[in-house]
Amino acid sequence: MKTKILELLRQKNYRPSDSFMLAKMLGNPDPKAFKKALEELENEGEIVRDQLGKYALSSRMGFVKGTIDLKAAGYGFLQVEGRDADIYIPAPRTGGAFNGDTCLVRIINYRSSDRIEGEVVRILKRKLDTVVGEYFQGAIFPKQEVPGIFFRVTGKPKGLVDHDYVVAKVIRYGRTNILDCEVLESFGHKDDPGIEIIEVVKRMGIPYDFPEYVKTSAGQVPDTVDNTDLSGRLDLRKELIFTIDGDDTKDIDDAISIAKLDNGNYRLGVHIADVSHYVTEDSPLDKEAFLRGTSVYLADRVIPMLPRNLSNGICSLNPGVDRLALSCIMEINHDAEVVDYEIRESVIRSFQQLTYGEVNKVLAKTASEKITDKGVIMNLFLMEALAKLLFHVRTRIGSINFETIEPKILFDEAGKVSDVLIRDRGESEKIIEEFMLVANQVVATDIERKHLPFIYRIHEKPDMDKLESLFGFAKELGYIDQVPKKIKPRDLQNLLLDVENTEYEKVINMLMLRSMAKAKYSEENLGHYGLAFTDYTHFTSPIRRYPDLMVHRMLRSYLFQTAPEATYDHFEAILPDIALWTSKTERRAMIAEREVDDMKKAEYMERHVGEAFEGVISILMRFGMFVELPNTIEGLVHISTFTEAIEFDEEKMIYLGISSRKVYNIGMKVKVKVIKADRVSGKIDFELVREE
Repeated sequence: MKTKILELLRQKNYRPSDSFMLAKMLGNPDPKAFKKALEELENEGEIVRDQLGKYALSSRMGFVKGTIDLKAAGYGFLQVEGRDADIYIPAPRTGGAFNGDTCLVRIINYRSSDRIEGEVVRILKRKLDTVVGEYFQGAIFPKQEVPGIFFRVTGKPKGLVDHDYVVAKVIRYGRTNILDCEVLESFGHKDDPGIEIIEVVKRMGIPYDFPEYVKTSAGQVPDTVDNTDLSGRLDLRKELIFTIDGDDTKDIDDAISIAKLDNGNYRLGVHIADVSHYVTEDSPLDKEAFLRGTSVYLADRVIPMLPRNLSNGICSLNPGVDRLALSCIMEINHDAEVVDYEIRESVIRSFQQLTYGEVNKVLAKTASEKITDKGVIMNLFLMEALAKLLFHVRTRIGSINFETIEPKILFDEAGKVSDVLIRDRGESEKIIEEFMLVANQVVATDIERKHLPFIYRIHEKPDMDKLESLFGFAKELGYIDQVPKKIKPRDLQNLLLDVENTEYEKVINMLMLRSMAKAKYSEENLGHYGLAFTDYTHFTSPIRRYPDLMVHRMLRSYLFQTAPEATYDHFEAILPDIALWTSKTERRAMIAEREVDDMKKAEYMERHVGEAFEGVISILMRFGMFVELPNTIEGLVHISTFTEAIEFDEEKMIYLGISSRKVYNIGMKVKVKVIKADRVSGKIDFELVREE
């Protein structure tokens, strides 16, 4: 009904009409559904009603919808998607909005094309609808403070004590910055072990425990593959198929196989857990998986997208047992071209669960106690050769290979952080990466050629102004002779190679990353700029990513079930919302994972206060520099701790000592002392150690 109303109001000859005339133009639909649709569209800011009760599109009546960015002085800017210039909102015209609220704004003044003023006429959605924090003497204090806002609890709930952590709902917004809240739940005391991680989960709105009805639904899924499920499947149980994962991996999405053909080409099999066989559309398991969007990996725990009897059991490609899979079997020549492929429903039986560490030993020609089968060892070397070929060609076409260093946080038996190390990334990790990339590409290309609705993993073009500045900077440093007239992914990759192992490698990497758009999911195939792929999707992790599960579901409909056209229309209708939501849940998980890592790093550094370490300058800001230690732990050297006045040259990205003329730049090695570490905030403070 909402779609029909909007289609009517978008017509060029439409004139503002009241609800009676609208209903008549729409053929007198069900009154309740019609009234509800009008109310929802008005509440969403899509339509407005004038003083005579006549409806029109808000955009045609001089209204815009966006998110308000309020400043400390009281004024703000409305950020509107698709509009480059923000709309200025004077302090008297913010309409009681708080920072981050979604608002409907009326344009009141066009001073210039980039200086438009507006006033808030309606708050459509509050950002501060709930608050998570520490309860103390009638108030709630969030870990991430909201400047100028005081969260007052109206009535003390029974059993609540000071320093309990709570989730509360904001029940009253006033013109003042005091918000009245009602406590919904208390989830622990500040001294409880692991409370800081639960706080992050609650604050980020990440579902934790599975509802009982979902557990019941999961309990009805069989523990073993039934013979009736094998009809029509390619039987690969006698093939030498195995998995390569981390030491503690329990949810195994992917298995691989390889063979050298008589013509010299490779036959690569990428076999992915057939989760869509067990998690059917609109089932309780499916709805919960969509709500979660992704599994979340938080230091010492996993919040899975699916209940564990699926993620670690029947869906996991465990060794020695039959498992249902979707297999992408490719013939790849020595130019890394996929000359033939098939995508099939299959049944596999993994021969062995290998780990990255043990495979790396084999590839380094060091004996492995756990990998002794000659066939497996031979295939590992075949896989290494193919992966290097794929990587070489991918790099040649312009795939950008950022060198990222990931931490590995170790815990003792008591659950305390015992060490923070660099996660090794050897040849086995690269093998899996290359094989997953090519399978994702093949699946996306297959469906794109068929012109069917699909969900893609896209990476849009970066900010070209920032890239031109980056290449100008690289030219000044002498790494390149000329700035390319039209910067392509290959130019970025070549620049990374030019600065490799130089003092400016880190700064060039950082500036390049800052210019990049964020990868996301989309129903439109806009390509993947960073990988230089025209077609790309996520097919290889359906246990832990909902878009991959959707990809499997669509493959099943398109390739194996000969779905009717109504199914295509159905997918086309739901994919935009799925792409948008799963991009948000992915971002939510990334922020939570990073925040928990920071807290655990700070916990580790609490016992190293007063000690000195060597690191490199990773970021320069006006208020201070961030220094990163070799194990990825990062801390702030505040500008106030410097022994001399410092000038910040933002264009050259350097600090300059006013009296000493000493230059500090990103990538420079410095020695720092830990002066403070706080596990709750995840913040670490350093100060520079004077050179003798």
